[in-house]
Amino acid sequence: MNQLLGVLLGGVLTLVGSFGAASLQARHQRKQTRAKDLWDRRASLYLDLLTHLGGRVSFAADSDQFLIGYGPTTVEDYQLRHQLRARVALFASRETRDLWGKAADAALHLAAETIEGDHYEQFYDRVIIPETSEDPEYTRLVDAEKSAREELIARLRTELEVDHYLSA
Repeated sequence: MNQLLGVLLGGVLTLVGSFGAASLQARHQRKQTRAKDLWDRRASLYLDLLTHLGGRVSFAADSDQFLIGYGPTTVEDYQLRHQLRARVALFASRETRDLWGKAADAALHLAAETIEGDHYEQFYDRVIIPETSEDPEYTRLVDAEKSAREELIARLRTELEVDHYLSA
């Protein structure tokens, strides 16, 4: 009888241990799946932020009445900007939100100065924007936009651990 009790107790402990291990493994797999999904969503968002950074949709400076005309103009632009902002609010870190706003503002100010200050040339249907100018204010805005963009890119690469995965 004692042997039978020992065998039954051993069987129950084995079942409980197996169930516990399976449960822990399932929990770990769910956590890994969520982490991968978040990484995928962030990577997609961050690529979209960089893709649209110099365009009309990502300009974050809505407070300067002079500059509002340089932001979205079409319904599609407004919708895309709204979607970008929603995705940024949900998936981006606070640092990324701040750097994106800074980079978008710098791009907006550069775009406004480029147009208002006639710092561009038109060659048929192409607009050519110079990277250098005799105007120190324009040069400062070009440098500020480039610096803000590079700072944002560095942050995005860090958050996505791009360099870590590329070197592995």
